[in-house]
Amino acid sequence: MENGFSFSSVVYLFILVLVLVTLRYSVFIVPQSENWLIERLGRYHRKIEAGLHLLIPFFEVVRHKVSIQEMQQPPDPINAITLDNVSISIQLAIFYRIIDSSKTMYRIADLKTGIKTIVNGTVRSVIGKTELDGVQSNRRHIAEEIESELQAVSDEWGIKLTRVEITEVEVDEQTKEAMQVQLNAERKRRGAVTEAEGIKQATQLQADARLYSAEKEALAKRILADAEAYAVAAVSKAISEGGASAIEFEVKKLQAHAVQSLAVGNNTKIVLVPSDVLSSLSGTIGKLASKL
Repeated sequence: MENGFSFSSVVYLFILVLVLVTLRYSVFIVPQSENWLIERLGRYHRKIEAGLHLLIPFFEVVRHKVSIQEMQQPPDPINAITLDNVSISIQLAIFYRIIDSSKTMYRIADLKTGIKTIVNGTVRSVIGKTELDGVQSNRRHIAEEIESELQAVSDEWGIKLTRVEITEVEVDEQTKEAMQVQLNAERKRRGAVTEAEGIKQATQLQADARLYSAEKEALAKRILADAEAYAVAAVSKAISEGGASAIEFEVKKLQAHAVQSLAVGNNTKIVLVPSDVLSSLSGTIGKLASKL
């Protein structure tokens, strides 16, 4: 009985250990941020995602645990030469995410090194077709070209590029000094142009002011001349319509006004005008009226 009990205990213990081992290698819980790659008898079989999964123990094993979170490529500087033969150092921020872990793990041994190699070649190719000023001003366009070039190999490696940004562009010291000289010259040129434009505008405004003043003076003279011409025309019409009587009336009105002026003065004098002179003057004026 003692030997039988010992043997049964061993059997039960063996069964328990077997069950535990079976559960250990058959039941798995995959976290949300990972994909696991399963191999069956040494060959890739399937990919399992987040959740509870059952595997065939001793036949299927978890070979790779791959993170599917967005990752960033180390921003190492890349040396390149622009179209106008300027040596620059450029840094990129490259973000990517693994979308097909089976391609990532079975088609390339070192993903980050592979991306770095492709990035270096692509950057040198794109920068080599662009002048320095274009690199500085068209960063977004260059980043899009690099992203387009990388997308071809990224599909093969099972990754997706989410963003490519040019973070920094450095040039050598000689080029910096030349660029500074050029920048100072450009600033002086812009200052001179701005000053010249100011003088031109001021001169134009002064000329416009003088022209405006002359136009207004000419308009005032024309209005005054029109008024005088209207007055003369009115008098001529009155004379032509009234005749000698109108002229005689005007002369008498002038005489009365003159006498009134003499009467109110300090040195009042009486001026007697012979009647024949008045008659003669009136006749002369009458002849003039008849001619009109």
